[in-house]
Amino acid sequence: MRHAEAVPLRRDMETLLRFVRDHKVIGTQGAGNMPLKAVAEVTARFVVPPKLEDKIGSYTVKVRSEVDLWPLYFLRILAHNAGLLKPGSARRWRITQKGEDYLVALPMVQLPFLLTIWWYRTNWLIAYPFIGMGEALPQMFNLFVLEELLMRPLATQIFFEEFADTVIAKTGLKWTAPDKRVGTTALHGAIARMVIHILADFEAVTREYQREAGEKKSYSTLAGFTITPLGRALLEAVAIAS
Repeated sequence: MRHAEAVPLRRDMETLLRFVRDHKVIGTQGAGNMPLKAVAEVTARFVVPPKLEDKIGSYTVKVRSEVDLWPLYFLRILAHNAGLLKPGSARRWRITQKGEDYLVALPMVQLPFLLTIWWYRTNWLIAYPFIGMGEALPQMFNLFVLEELLMRPLATQIFFEEFADTVIAKTGLKWTAPDKRVGTTALHGAIARMVIHILADFEAVTREYQREAGEKKSYSTLAGFTITPLGRALLEAVAIAS
């Protein structure tokens, strides 16, 4: 895991924890979210700072909450579920002693720890929160996905649709919304968001895209992915932790 130190997600988690430790961050009333001023300050220090506003035609869409900013919200959820961070409604956020210990741990310890928190202590539906996914994933869904990934070859392109269809068949994942026409597409989207894109954030996989022709313009779709050597080591560490 010699490349673990350079992974942006790991570095951004350290940035978040140090920011909370060194600044007075008071959670919003009710949800206890990070206030927007702090959101702007901490994300500006990320390896790749996310946009806080974007243009859609003539409209400007602005981030209104940390929940709207996935790179930060994802880290916050991991940190909270791992016991590294203690947010609160109308009170100061603090990092815990476990968070302090995390900051002095080696990168090769930090990264698999965070992926393990995603795998076993986090509701994956936060990455794809659509009503058609139902209230919970099938029992042991995460273990079936892990098994399937560990069976796949290293450094060889894996076709995404074939992988997704295999996961759907093995786990019984279903689309529960009335409009069944979008079912397969939606389930593929769920697996992309909950599995492949998360692993890409950990640099456990690289993604390959292909261009598709739409009615008005072309767009990219996920065609395949490749498990990296770092990814194999991370997945094996997650398996050991089960």
